[in-house]
This record gives sequence, structure tokens and C-alpha cells, in this order.
Amino acid sequence: MADSSLDHSIARAVARQLHPLLGALAQPPGESPLSVGEIAELLAPPPNRDLGDLAFPCFKLARAFRKGPPLIAKAIAEALEPRLAAGEAPPVAAATPTGPYLNLRLDLGQAAALLLPGAARGELLEPGKRPAEGDEAKPRVMIEYSQPNTHKAFHVGHMRNLCLGDALVRLLRADGSEVIAANYFGDVGAHIAKCLWWYLDRLDDAGRQPPGDHRGEWLGKIYTRAHNQLAQWEEEAKAGDDGAAYWLAEAKARTTEILLKLEHRDPELTAIWEQTRQWSLDEFAEIYRWCGVSFDHLFYESEVDGEGLRMVEEYLERGLFVVSEGAVGIFNEEIKHMPFFLLRKGDGTSLYSTKDLALARLKFEKFAIDRSIYVVDVRQSDHFRHVFRTLEKMGFPQASACEHVGYEMVELPEGPMSGRKGTVILFRALRERMTDHVRSAYLERFRGEWSDEAIDETAASVALGAIKYGMLARDINQKIVFDMDAWLDLEGNTGPYLQYVHARASSILRKCAEVGKELDPAVLLGGEATSAATAALGEDQERELILLLDTLWPTVHNAAQTLRPSSLCTYLYNLAKAFNRFNQACPVKPSEGALLQGRLLLVSAVIRGLAQGLDLLGIPAPDRM
Repeated sequence: MADSSLDHSIARAVARQLHPLLGALAQPPGESPLSVGEIAELLAPPPNRDLGDLAFPCFKLARAFRKGPPLIAKAIAEALEPRLAAGEAPPVAAATPTGPYLNLRLDLGQAAALLLPGAARGELLEPGKRPAEGDEAKPRVMIEYSQPNTHKAFHVGHMRNLCLGDALVRLLRADGSEVIAANYFGDVGAHIAKCLWWYLDRLDDAGRQPPGDHRGEWLGKIYTRAHNQLAQWEEEAKAGDDGAAYWLAEAKARTTEILLKLEHRDPELTAIWEQTRQWSLDEFAEIYRWCGVSFDHLFYESEVDGEGLRMVEEYLERGLFVVSEGAVGIFNEEIKHMPFFLLRKGDGTSLYSTKDLALARLKFEKFAIDRSIYVVDVRQSDHFRHVFRTLEKMGFPQASACEHVGYEMVELPEGPMSGRKGTVILFRALRERMTDHVRSAYLERFRGEWSDEAIDETAASVALGAIKYGMLARDINQKIVFDMDAWLDLEGNTGPYLQYVHARASSILRKCAEVGKELDPAVLLGGEATSAATAALGEDQERELILLLDTLWPTVHNAAQTLRPSSLCTYLYNLAKAFNRFNQACPVKPSEGALLQGRLLLVSAVIRGLAQGLDLLGIPAPDRM
């Protein structure tokens, strides 16, 4: 267990007061039926704040105590009373049984002295300085996310995957896991063949000359033209147009030829593929830099393509895979609506499934991971059910530790995005529109006061905050409607609102410092100076803010365990709103003496808490806005 001297949690301090009582009151008396950590997890605010600050439900104690929860709550309150009367149960000041709950009122000064210095020092999320149970080794986890296709443009729809995966990497690392952040680029496949068909056969020499920059985006537009032309011919052929049917057949034959040549590494075509592929990869790298995202390992479909086909042949010979109408696959009967999992097409070419099996084995054997998380949209849920079941049948025990985090799609207010209809918003256009809006609407008034570089940096930070928070605030089971104006609003549940609250809180400390009112360093140390400062805190808004800060680590832990960054978004939004209520009711700058020091300490803790929480979402926390 972590050293309690490093534990800043109010809830765990309360739990340590209750823990020995539970052991003494159990039947027969002995060890407490709940650990300190388990007690702390059960503590939560009562539905009515008039009842107390924390409520402890007694339902789980019924068997050990051999009595009903209301009688248990009453017994604990009676056992705690002598210690409360003697002032020996800090930070608990009063205990009142209410039905099956024990409601607890805290001494706010004691609770704040316990929490705020560590929070202001940024220690609430530091390993060794946060609540911990046991010394279990955390698993080695690989999170695979982003997975863009080369030869296609990166658009706003790709951002949900990128933001979700990056947030999961940050959350699981904060929770103590060893995490390998991985990307898997789709650099082979039918889309490559379509793009290169148009690039080689439909463009003249001048048309094949790429622009000086944004070549990946230019290449994506070529793919879109190819895709749309094939779709048009297909529709016209179905309507009886013989000419369209002829050109469609010619195009399909050509794209199949390109695909096979690439799989056999034809020298001339491979050189063209490598050059155009790099245009996309360079653009992706620039996007990741702007988004503040980095990867520990990069996988490419082209690296596992051949191995996947060899695995198919190997397990076909073993009798696990079967031939069906010339193609190879496996029957997973438990997936009733589509039991046959195709692994090699009749023409001998591979599929996503082929490569996913090879990639999984590579992850297991080379990286020795204990858990493998795939962040891919919900439309691929059946695909991954097949992948994991097939891996299990192939004899990989790690298959049980594979997990698909599926998420719903991103739409525009007018409906789903469609490349063919031209309603996809490309990432570069999105970034430029949002940064321009932030610069003109919020930051232009600082021109001359701030440097141009500072304005540009802040505009980029706010735009990024708007995008990431917008992509993370909704649960993964819910669709996202991208609305730029709403996401950039400085009021409401948005990233810029949280960033603005952080900047506003930071400005309070600056303005106080300008008139000589600074936080005494001794108040950060947790001694008498701290106790004197926190004892002056007593307003309802201060109490609300302190108790909310105490739930930062449990919220982060829960978000990591459930793989739901949206719960952290909700917490940060509530924290920001609570701070604004505090700021309106409890002005800091006019305060004096111990009250000033207590409020400066509280503001400092909120600033660090907001910044740390935003960082776990990959969102910058500007000091000025």
C-alpha cells in the first residue's frame, strides 16, 4: 500500500477513520470486511448537501455485521461518537445515520489542509503520491489507434479516433499501466489501387505533377475522383449503360492488376507507391505534431501483408481454415448472422482480416503485451469479434486480452459526411477555419499587447482544445455532430470554456501578485501555515470546490478502467462551473490574512487540477485568453 503520508485524499482519510470500527463491529470482531480503499470508493456526496459532505452506504456490511444496513449505520455512528467528541477523527466532524447511510460532515479546514497543498503542487496524479491498493504489477498494454489510409485525405471524421486513442493512452499511463501507443497505417489495399489507377492512367504528365505542399491531401483528392468515377460507372451499368459497363470492367481489371503487382513487389510500380505513400505519411506526421500526439511504434499493412497470406496457408494446411467457393476462411458459428470469416479472396489477394491476424501475432510475440486494445469505429465490431475468435482457435491465449473500443461516427448538422457529395471537411481546412475564428473573435484585441507568436500559439491551443473536447465529451456509444461554432463557444460544455476558466484562474494569481498578495510558500508545505490558511475557508462554494477536487484521481482512475474519457470531460466541466461559482461568491483579491492565503491555495489547486485533467485529454491549458 502507498505510504499514507503521501496520500492527499480526503475520502481515504475518512475511510481510515471508519476502517478499524468496521472490524470491531463485525460479527465476530476481527478484520474489517472492507479495505480502506474499498471504503473510500463507496464514499460519495449525499443527494442533499444538507445531510452532510459524504455518505457511506452500509449495504455491503449486512452479512459481516449480521444486521440490516440502517442498524449498521447507527452502530458505526455510535462507535465513532467518542472519537469525534475528543477531536480524534480528522477530518470527520460529525456522523449522522440516515436509514442505510452514514452521513458524514467534515471539518473543512482539516480536509482542505490534507488535500490542497498536494493538489497545488500537482501531486494528486503522481505515482506514489496518490491512493494505491497493493503492489500489483500493471499490465503491458498496446493501444492501436488512428490507422489512417495513405492515398486518402485526413478529415474531421478521423479526429474522433485520434482524440479517443490518445486520451486512452494518457489515461492508462496515469493509472499506472505500461502503454505502447501504436499506429497502423493502411498503405496497401484496394484504395491504393484505385488511387494509382487514376494517377497513372487518367492523368497526363502535367496532371501528375504534385503541388509544393499538402501533397497527401492532393493525393486524397485523386482517390476521391477515382472512387466517384467507379461508383458512377457502376450505377450507370446497373441502369443498362453498356459503355459504362465496359469502362467499369476495364477499370476493375486494371486495379486488380495494380493490386497484384504491388503484392508481388513489381519494381516500377513499387517505386511509385513508395513515393506517393510518403506524401501521405509526411502529411499525417505534421497533423500529429499539431495535435500533440506521438506514437511509440508504427505498423504498416504492407509489413504484415505477406505474413498474413503465409498464416492463411499454414492454418489451411492444418485444417483450421477451409476453402469455400475458391476463397479461404473460417466458420465462427457463434457469430450467427455472418458465420464465415473471409481470410483470402478467390484471386489470392489478402483482406483486412488477413493482415489483422498477422499483426496480432506480431504484437504478441515481439512486444510481449498483456492486453491489446483496438480503437476502431463501431461498424467494425463484427470484424473484431471474428478476429479475436479466430486467434483463439489458432491457439493464441492472448486472444482473451484483446479488446475492441468501438465508437460511433461523426456527422455534420445537416447529416452524415460523404466524400462523394463533397460534405467531408478536410483536416487542414478545419484547422485553418477554427484557428482563424479564435484569432479574430477572441485574441485580436490583444494585438500589440501580446506578440504575434503568442497570439498564434494561443489560437492553435484553443482550436485544438475545441476539437479534442468536442470529440471526447460525448460517450463513445453516441454519435457526434460536428458544429464548429458551438464547439468554439466560451460558454457551455466546450473545450474553450474549460481553457478560459483555467486562464481566468491563472489571471487571479497574477493580479494578486501585482499588488503584493502572493501565496506564502510555507502554505504549500502542509504545516501550521497551511492549517491556519485552510481553517479560514468555510463558504459553501469553497466546500463544494474542495470536495470536487478530491474526486479528481478517482475520476481519472474510473475513466481509465472503463475506457471512457467522457467521464473525465464531465468532471472537468463540473469543476470549472464550481470554480466560477466560487469566484463570484468568494473574491480572492480583496481578501486578507489567513483567508487570502487559503483562497490563493485553493485557486492554485484548481489551476493544477484543471491543467492535469486537460492534459490527460491532450488539451493545452493556456495561462492567458
